[in-house]
Amino acid sequence: MTSRIILLTFFVTLTFLSCAGPPVATNVQLLPNPNKNAPLAGILTFNSDRPVSTTLTINDGTTEQTIQPDSTFRLNHELLVLGLNPDKTHQVTAILRDEKGRELVLDSLSITTPPLPDDFPSLELVQQKTGRMEPGITMFTVFRWKEPFDDDAEWGYAIAVDETGEVVWYLKTDYWIDEVRRKHNGNLMFGGVEDGRVFEIDMLGNTIQEWYSAGAVTKPLAEGSIAVATDMFHHDVVELASGNFLGLGLEVRSLKDFPVEYPPSNKKQTADVAGDIIIEFTPDGSTVREWSLVDILDPRRLGDGSLRGGHYYDIYKERYDPLPYDITHSNAIYYIEEEDAVLVSSNFQCAIYKIDMKTGNLLWILGDPTGWEKPWSDKLLKPKGDLIWPCHQHGVEMTPQGTILMYDNGGERFIPPNPPMPEEERFSRALELRVDEAAGTVEEVWSYGPEKERFISPFISDADYMPTTGNILITDGGRFKDEDGNLMTTFGGHQWARILEVTKEPATEKIWELHIYDPEIRYSVYRAQRLYSLYPKL
Repeated sequence: MTSRIILLTFFVTLTFLSCAGPPVATNVQLLPNPNKNAPLAGILTFNSDRPVSTTLTINDGTTEQTIQPDSTFRLNHELLVLGLNPDKTHQVTAILRDEKGRELVLDSLSITTPPLPDDFPSLELVQQKTGRMEPGITMFTVFRWKEPFDDDAEWGYAIAVDETGEVVWYLKTDYWIDEVRRKHNGNLMFGGVEDGRVFEIDMLGNTIQEWYSAGAVTKPLAEGSIAVATDMFHHDVVELASGNFLGLGLEVRSLKDFPVEYPPSNKKQTADVAGDIIIEFTPDGSTVREWSLVDILDPRRLGDGSLRGGHYYDIYKERYDPLPYDITHSNAIYYIEEEDAVLVSSNFQCAIYKIDMKTGNLLWILGDPTGWEKPWSDKLLKPKGDLIWPCHQHGVEMTPQGTILMYDNGGERFIPPNPPMPEEERFSRALELRVDEAAGTVEEVWSYGPEKERFISPFISDADYMPTTGNILITDGGRFKDEDGNLMTTFGGHQWARILEVTKEPATEKIWELHIYDPEIRYSVYRAQRLYSLYPKL
């Protein structure tokens, strides 16, 4: 019995002594990301003799960042090392701290990143006033064109840059992608525009899950991909607080007495039309509810572009001749959780609608009143003060102040049979509007456009409210230049893009501008976002 007590006392004493000093780490490894499509990342793994949290300092010889990727105290560690710059050796210091504040410093770690790929888009920072910027990194997606109107469907990049325009993360894909959003679990989510897929990836670029619209499969699908019952996802899919997703789907309807020519012609016939669907679905692909815009809006009201059919050519070319008319071409949704309502932006109708998701009822229409008949004309918001109606707008969202923010592309800024705006007067702008639902009115609150500088992106683009500063991040993503480098107001010429940040208070001023331009290669940027950090939980 005495010997047992002595042995037990000896063991307890050794354990106490081993934990009385600093933590001990074993099996320490800092490895480059195995996924070569997202190489500006690493993985630090180790085991500790007691629960510890870890703080990382990353130094590339020029800049240094300190981050705590995981504040949890644990024994086994696999930590992301993010924010690395291309073609540099980074010294990484890890500070392991136990629950009593005792520390171990691992300072002999390093990781070297490869240079940017030869086909990486050309980026140039042309303006920077860092002290006034919204904190964080700017993440955006770039796609390129083989010819002016022939996009490269097998090439795409999601890119993150810091305030100096330095690339700190990227993912290369074999398809072009739409807006990257952060999910509640910290992963990223985006759509593969050409074939209606939706992806969830982690910060190492690994696909966690893939959803696809059952009617638009054009490529072999990964094992475990989840089908959703719609013809095609397009433009926008967002995650809800419930964990479900809300997206824009597509269907084709045959309509009698459809106007197949713009006014003043009155030619009508039976025609196939492609109508947008608002669809909520669960992570397992089950449809929760859906509403068809053909049933909610006037499907025979023609906007600028409603008689086109080419956007969905790839999924309908074998099934319909002629192609269905793309009557609404919705391009953005914004879910209002407290009301269970959604804002929908229709490009071709030059209008924004608010729809009650509980009933599918149309609550109001914001846009040019031309061509709306009863009962839809009763839902039109009336302008308060001077207001130029938005047209072909993108990226509609609500600000914390309850106003509506968008990128108002403008285009030719007309609804048939009205004439197009003269070319020399056309413009794009970031636009903020206030809707008074009780009064049924809408008024302009703020804009950034021709009063500061004249610019035009006839398609895509975005405007986002910055929550810390109140600044606006603008994606001027669909620019065109002619052979002499002059501004073009319509599709044609050489594609390029820019991202800029502007202040609102005390005055409107441009404080940051990044160009995505190459004289030999055509680039466009779908949308950009400012993320507080590359690290998901910060």
